[in-house]
Amino acid sequence: MAPQPIDVVIVGGGPAGAAAARLLAAWGHSVQLLTKTVDRSRSLGESLPPSCRKLFDLLGATAAIDTAGFLASSGNTVWWGDETTRTARFADGATGLQVERHALDALLLRLAAQAGAHIQPNALVRRGQLAPVDGRPGPAAARITYSTGDAGTHTVEAQFVLDCSGRAGVIARRGLRVHDVGRTTLALTAVWMRRDGWALGDDTHTLVETYSDGWAWSVPVTPSRRFVTVMVDPRVTALDRGGALTACYEAELAKTGALRRVLARGTRVTAPWGCDASLYHAPTCGGPGMLLVGDAASFIDPLSSYGVKKALASAWLAAVVVHTSLTNSALAAVALDLFNQREREIHTAAVRQSAHFFADAATRHHHPFWTGRATMDHMDGTEDAGDTAPEIDIDALRHDPAVMAAFDTLRRGSGIRLRRGDHLRVEARPALTMREVVMEDRLVLPDWPPAGRGVRFLRDIDLVRLVELAPDYRQVPDLYEAYNRQFAPVSLPDFLGALSVLLAKGALRNEVTEPRARP
Repeated sequence: MAPQPIDVVIVGGGPAGAAAARLLAAWGHSVQLLTKTVDRSRSLGESLPPSCRKLFDLLGATAAIDTAGFLASSGNTVWWGDETTRTARFADGATGLQVERHALDALLLRLAAQAGAHIQPNALVRRGQLAPVDGRPGPAAARITYSTGDAGTHTVEAQFVLDCSGRAGVIARRGLRVHDVGRTTLALTAVWMRRDGWALGDDTHTLVETYSDGWAWSVPVTPSRRFVTVMVDPRVTALDRGGALTACYEAELAKTGALRRVLARGTRVTAPWGCDASLYHAPTCGGPGMLLVGDAASFIDPLSSYGVKKALASAWLAAVVVHTSLTNSALAAVALDLFNQREREIHTAAVRQSAHFFADAATRHHHPFWTGRATMDHMDGTEDAGDTAPEIDIDALRHDPAVMAAFDTLRRGSGIRLRRGDHLRVEARPALTMREVVMEDRLVLPDWPPAGRGVRFLRDIDLVRLVELAPDYRQVPDLYEAYNRQFAPVSLPDFLGALSVLLAKGALRNEVTEPRARP
């Protein structure tokens, strides 16, 4: 019998795959997730920043995460370039999590199954037949053939295939990824124990230290148990000459200062193992009936500690794109473009941030390991790498002389007569809601915001509605009261700030004529 088609097949059971499966199943789609057998002896420790909590909320996973027993962390301790100890706590007393990946993955897979996704364990993908890359965006017939250790193979047909298989890139490795030149990196990892604690200011902190030709980091998963990793260029180590991995690991740790002292009274309880940590990216992260999600699309330097967060965010975006394409085919092309654009931006922003840190280390460690990683030159193949559109910088607007002058005019003026600026356009642009891509009106000006994408909200103030409302009122207090009556209430300082920005950027102009002061 021919296999019964389903909506989505997901390859890979890590955070990206499990998160996408849970969301799509919860939104009413038929989902099958294929996951391979996990080698728990090579599971890694991962740091999750506090901002991951918003993504767990979105997944409906927060309660399960809070009761899973993961170690809460208050921040990081860093020795960057020298032996000066720098302790960075998360803002506002927030806490992140230190997790073992196999435990986090298992939890997220259980949640995906609870939402209705069919989880197929021990699956090894043998073949994948996808739609032509130049086909029409949106659902497209695909067929994945896999084995599960029994005598035969199995086939699943779906309208979408999500490659969430990480570095393995079951779909992505078909020539869809570019390896970033100059970022060849090998991660060597082992687990250490010290039952009486590590004699740190805070034993929950991730530790990071640079040395002459590499860097090391350590993630605690219990107060006494830590994963300790060194990041090296394998081409300049003994490994390149057939050296033993354990000897190389110990030689690299010996180059550290602070971390070596921390580990002095600890015990290494596992043999080191290695995994490739070189960077790569996919110039295009999706096509008809197919998306590359999380690490399948791009790999960012572990220095950021944002790997799991990136995977979860990519999974949510992929789920939104798939849901939109399956329920509103008219927006499938727009949704796919948005996915490709956002994935490129996330990767480029992460690489840019890492290059900044590497450049700082290069001023102290004059070694090719650092200088070679301190530029963006390796980004060849990403056509839009330099054209990312950052979020609007609210702090910069507060200090913008034109905005300050507009605010002062509003404060001193006896009234207002606001009209739309001559160069303002209101155009429909793609936007993300919790579960779908929509078209929304945005303000578009020649020079603001960047990249011509337009802007709708500024500090929760709907700028499009404010521009529509402004010409009907002659006093700022009246305009403020009218806005709060018709839309979600906002604070007066935020309202005045948004109005000042609209005036400063030319979205509005004030035609009021001030009376002359009497002599």
